[in-house]
Amino acid sequence: MHSSGKLTILVVEDDPNDARVVERLLIEQRQAGSSGALAEPITIDSIDHAESLRSAFDRIDEGSPDVILLDLNLPDSRGLETVERVTERAPSIPVVVLTGQTDVGIEAIRCGAQDYLLKRSITAELLSRTLRYAVERSRTQSTLRDRTQRLAVLNNIIRTDIRNDVSMIVGRSDQLRDDTSGTNAAAAESILEASHHLLEITDAAAAVMDVISGEVDDVRQPRDLNAILDDAISDCRRREDVDLVVERTLPTDRSVTVTGSAMLGSAFETLLSNATARPSRERVHITVTVSADDEHAVVEIADDGVGLTDTQQTALTDGTAIDDRVDLDAGLYLVRTVLEKIDAEIDVRDNEPSGTVTTITLERVQRSDGD
Repeated sequence: MHSSGKLTILVVEDDPNDARVVERLLIEQRQAGSSGALAEPITIDSIDHAESLRSAFDRIDEGSPDVILLDLNLPDSRGLETVERVTERAPSIPVVVLTGQTDVGIEAIRCGAQDYLLKRSITAELLSRTLRYAVERSRTQSTLRDRTQRLAVLNNIIRTDIRNDVSMIVGRSDQLRDDTSGTNAAAAESILEASHHLLEITDAAAAVMDVISGEVDDVRQPRDLNAILDDAISDCRRREDVDLVVERTLPTDRSVTVTGSAMLGSAFETLLSNATARPSRERVHITVTVSADDEHAVVEIADDGVGLTDTQQTALTDGTAIDDRVDLDAGLYLVRTVLEKIDAEIDVRDNEPSGTVTTITLERVQRSDGD
């Protein structure tokens, strides 16, 4: 868009009569807008016309228009392929398709167009509104694409540069701990513990960015809860010095299928890892209880460690917007993000005499095999 805020419009239409109608409506819109006759007019700087796709590409290369009004059937391109070729050539320019069929217009949107107009029912006001919304939606999408790209860059930094350096610190701290004694050994142990925690944080932060940026498939889909939990529990037992007991109300050979996502296992791994936090070197006791009825499956994780603060519990459960004042680390933010996307419920309360009880309620999916 020009710095003045005015739109340059390219009309791609090979039928001279249809082209004249559209241009007349644009001129009518411009005149109505200047007189205040339209409630929300657009401001047009210039109107250009191309009769073929090749000519349209030349106009785009000469000076990108702010929006393209595109007929699908041109001398050198026909049908939905026309939309695909234009959006591939100029992905940042919003396209509004001119068509005579509603179903074709809908398919055109799926192919990349911002909107469509039925030729037989175009009015100056409808044209103005459609073009304005198309430009606004395209601008919003462009901003989102930019943010996604920035997330991808940050994700790469976390997964490579930061993680590589922290892994080096872990290795060196291990060597120092083995080669020193007394105060120095204690210092090396503290550095090692902090480094392991930092690795967990960077992994969780990277996983959150994967979900937000769409790098992983977080679509709701049926998942075997027992299999997910078994993997998370095995990983916890392998990495942590804990007493971990699992109680199930259903036989272990019966699958419990729930509405989940590819990241549900990461959420449980994070909750179990968080449950292992301890005030001293004492072993933490964790009990994982799994129950299910016809509609829901419930997973309860109870520990006697340091527990979550009141603000962390509230941030996980009340559903309010998250900002920089919320007391959530990357791991807990991952848990909340994953559970929100699958409409799972989470409840957190203090355990007695210490620790936390976290309850996750998931929608159960009934399978035809008798699950």
